[in-house]
Amino acid sequence: MKERSRFPELGCLVFVILGVAVVVWFLSNAVPHMRYNRRTERINEKIHSLLQRRPADVSERQWTECVGWASIAHCNICFSEEHTSYEAMCRFEEQLDDKLQGEVDLDTIAWIYERLAETGPHGQRYMTMWREHWESILKAPEQEGQP
Repeated sequence: MKERSRFPELGCLVFVILGVAVVVWFLSNAVPHMRYNRRTERINEKIHSLLQRRPADVSERQWTECVGWASIAHCNICFSEEHTSYEAMCRFEEQLDDKLQGEVDLDTIAWIYERLAETGPHGQRYMTMWREHWESILKAPEQEGQP
């Protein structure tokens, strides 16, 4: 009697193993990345919500610019886990939520800038690079003689 080839069975086994490897890779890499991105998007929405809460003593132009820069800073600092850890970003969000419970003003924006710098080495480097610019935006009314 002729012996049957085991090649098709071996091919199926290799295919199944490769399929399992792809699923494991996806679950271990893509899912945490998606979780990180969802969290950073949610935080950025909270920062953008400040546009609707402009204090009366801050010009619309200055407030829009300050909130925009806070959003940009957040996106650049909390870009990925290689930049800021998920845990550090979660602590930032928790503290941001507390901060946004009360009235907001330019000190709130300054707090966001400083707190983002505390998320880790990347945040510190980013803040150091842009600190002078942000401080000039925060002080813009004084320089222009606005209220």
